[in-house]
Amino acid sequence: MVYLDSAQKVIHVTLSGKMLGGAEEWQTGFYVGSPTTDAGDPTQAFADAIRDAWVTFFRDTTIGISNTYTFDQVKLARLNKNSLYDLSVEPQVSFPATSITGDAPGSPKPPQLALVATLAAGSAKGLGGKGRMYLPGIKADVDGSGHLDATYCQAVATKLATFFNTVNTAGGAIGRVVNVSRGHKAQLGAGARNVYVNGVRVGNVYDTQRRRRNALAETYKNAVVNDI
Repeated sequence: MVYLDSAQKVIHVTLSGKMLGGAEEWQTGFYVGSPTTDAGDPTQAFADAIRDAWVTFFRDTTIGISNTYTFDQVKLARLNKNSLYDLSVEPQVSFPATSITGDAPGSPKPPQLALVATLAAGSAKGLGGKGRMYLPGIKADVDGSGHLDATYCQAVATKLATFFNTVNTAGGAIGRVVNVSRGHKAQLGAGARNVYVNGVRVGNVYDTQRRRRNALAETYKNAVVNDI
């Protein structure tokens, strides 16, 4: 039996940076490709276009990404159908001229909290119908019921959709934003699907993101329990 993660070769777009004064790192991303053909070679022009579009999103004042977060690079790497790097082409990396800092001042949320965007594709049902993207540095407050403001969530969804529209029409583009599904167990990859993303949904509750600490030091305080 062969287990393939993608119907076609795709480009994995990785956005990354630092947070909390450089003590921690964040990373998020998405896929670019086609349901029917392999993605082309990643290009510097496309990487630069995604970089510029993400800078616009990252600095948008209506989103309010914490100013303890920086955006440092975008990387484009082509993946084979088995999710391994395609070594026949070089990845492309693009850096802003200087690290881009989020706009919102004040104390950030704990790094384990994340606002998740659902990437809807096709009818948003079945294989490849939904993808997930963790948005870094969101520091919007919740109300007494634990919910984010609905108007704010709509603004984030709209801005992220604008970002994807820019990616899809960028100069040097080698595909469109897709969800990638490995499908069910099947020979020769039958059932694997790539589906064009056609919508963004942002819920009004924070999610928990499991993450490993990079260099954020932890200190402990002790208290004695009396022996009786």
